[in-house]
Amino acid sequence: MNIWKWLFIILLLVNVGIGIWLFTILDGSYEAPSSENDNYVSSESGIEITMNNDAVESVLNESINDDSLSISVDETGIMLDAVQEAYGFTIDTSIELDPVSTGDEVVFEISNINISDLPLTQDMLYSLIRTQADLPEGIRFSDAERALIVDSAVLTEQLEWDVKVDSIDYENDEWYFSITR
Repeated sequence: MNIWKWLFIILLLVNVGIGIWLFTILDGSYEAPSSENDNYVSSESGIEITMNNDAVESVLNESINDDSLSISVDETGIMLDAVQEAYGFTIDTSIELDPVSTGDEVVFEISNINISDLPLTQDMLYSLIRTQADLPEGIRFSDAERALIVDSAVLTEQLEWDVKVDSIDYENDEWYFSITR
């Protein structure tokens, strides 16, 4: 009878150890991205282009080339949706984005993350996504801030011109770009 008591205590300690390990791995503290470069104004002369939300959404989704990842843009917000299969389960992930700076890189603050309704903090969910995500080239998660960074080279490849994002006003259905040869 005494052996079962010791086995139970050892199993309990192993479970507590795993819980502490998971908490330390997922518990990251991330700051909001700096908005010091918000509404970047290009100093280069070039062609100024205005696109609407639908056109930007189409260009971004075509450049991603991944059926499990999609971006939707409308007047209510910018949403990144991903569907992954793991161990026979479908994991739906949605991330609400808000642009905070533009220029060579567009920085989107991540305002809300939902991974299959997991009851974790936003920082824990961000840590989980950042470490597990396999994003296409030109799109990455920041290591220091809760932000998704999109290199304007993604747009450059689609249009075959040098593209800079000057300003984003998705709420009024307007995105402003500078294009140079």
